[in-house]
Amino acid sequence: MNQFVLILAFLGQSGIEVPSNDTGCGDVATETKDSAESTQATESTQPAESTKDTRSYYLIGNSLTWDTVPAWLDGDVQWHVDCGKSLPFIHANPKEPCVKSSTLWPQALAEKQYDVISMQSHYGATLDEDVAVISKWVEMQPQAVFVIHTGWAHHEKRADEYASTDISEKMIHSPAYINALLDRLRKKYPGREFRQTHAIDLLAKIAADVEAGKAPFKSVSDLHRDAIHVKIDVGRYLMHNCMRHALGQPQSATHYEKLDPKVKAYLDGVLATLQPLSPRN
Repeated sequence: MNQFVLILAFLGQSGIEVPSNDTGCGDVATETKDSAESTQATESTQPAESTKDTRSYYLIGNSLTWDTVPAWLDGDVQWHVDCGKSLPFIHANPKEPCVKSSTLWPQALAEKQYDVISMQSHYGATLDEDVAVISKWVEMQPQAVFVIHTGWAHHEKRADEYASTDISEKMIHSPAYINALLDRLRKKYPGREFRQTHAIDLLAKIAADVEAGKAPFKSVSDLHRDAIHVKIDVGRYLMHNCMRHALGQPQSATHYEKLDPKVKAYLDGVLATLQPLSPRN
């Protein structure tokens, strides 16, 4: 009887919806544990495949990196996620990230050489500060490909930030800022490969489709669960797969089987606009 009750309790569990707040700090750590356990459960029921990804990946960022669901990526994956923080802050304050399953970057990058590393720029940093701190990590990982995760703006500010060409002040989620950051890094390290996730570009594509009546949404905000974080289903499906693309991993619908087929088909079409990988994209 006790075993039956335990089984019912296990089956009754479902994905955790993070409450609406700007940083997500209060609940991200709890969700980390659930995501990791879900991943382990899925892997334990599936046979090993000859095509299993043997590469290693490391992600540094905040809750917008967490919205790409690192635990569900392929390969050997670790992360350092601190909610609402910029890269300069994370570099200077590595000891207590909000996601408790983080492998702290000083330990991770000193003890292991990764194949691909994702860095998420965010509000609060200047271009010079982002270049300086990313450069320190680039030099700790001389063989790694580096990905700039663009993150995205508060949805009410998205259009204005995306259109802005002013990069003289603090970071904004615009192609102008991201391209300037990549340009500086490529010139400083001409033999290294730098990519980006293009998350901001995908949201701009969806916004244009909404305006033209071609999207299954009334607004880009329909992908969000609060002012900035994306919804656990549709939003994370999009962001998880744009991160996969940037890391060189195949698109995946695992864990997203309950998505509305029409919405999924539309988002797959948006993801299909991402260009094939090259050192320049």
